[in-house]
Amino acid sequence: MQNNLIIYGSGKFAEYIRYAFEYDSDYRVKAFCLEASYLSNLADQTQNGLEILNFNSLKNTYDPSNFELFIAIGNDALRERIFNEAKSMGYKLASYVSSKATVFEEIKIGKNVFISEDTGIQPFVEIGDNTIIIGSKIGHHTHIGNHVLLSISTIGANSYIGDNSFLGLNSTIKPNTRIEKRNIIGMGCNITKNTKENEVYSSTPAKRRNISYGDLKDKYL
Repeated sequence: MQNNLIIYGSGKFAEYIRYAFEYDSDYRVKAFCLEASYLSNLADQTQNGLEILNFNSLKNTYDPSNFELFIAIGNDALRERIFNEAKSMGYKLASYVSSKATVFEEIKIGKNVFISEDTGIQPFVEIGDNTIIIGSKIGHHTHIGNHVLLSISTIGANSYIGDNSFLGLNSTIKPNTRIEKRNIIGMGCNITKNTKENEVYSSTPAKRRNISYGDLKDKYL
């Protein structure tokens, strides 16, 4: 049985989310949507050949009993607000687990959760509502909160990731570590101790060397 889906969002991320649902789930994407204030700024109000609808009046023409929503937004605060508004409108929020992810049955997954290909999740993990996990590795007995985004991160076993936190590319969380609410863990960070709420971490950026490819190509490559 196919389920009808509307995706909140536009652009390349929404296009990727649509592709995953269309080709690797029982959902069929019927349209996209945005709030009126965003929609009015688009020169082309279509996405992948589908109409981008007005989210504010969506309920008038797309019955929540026949259509589900998925919110494809990276910004956690905006994603949280739209998630709550969609629920108040009566829409069910769809979740997706890629067939190319390694996910054990002994996990709990909330609403509006996206688990991409190449993700690995060990048993006894809990994932809250409205959380997006892209290509990450999550150790057993870990708790992932609501409105979280993990982007190719590694989380050790028995860890805690608080609500509204973001973990960037190649960030690593030591086992038995707590990342509290509203943390931003930047690309390449290694976190070995518990954090506090509202903290931001960044790693030292790569340094450009005062040599060229030509100086090295015959020596080490």
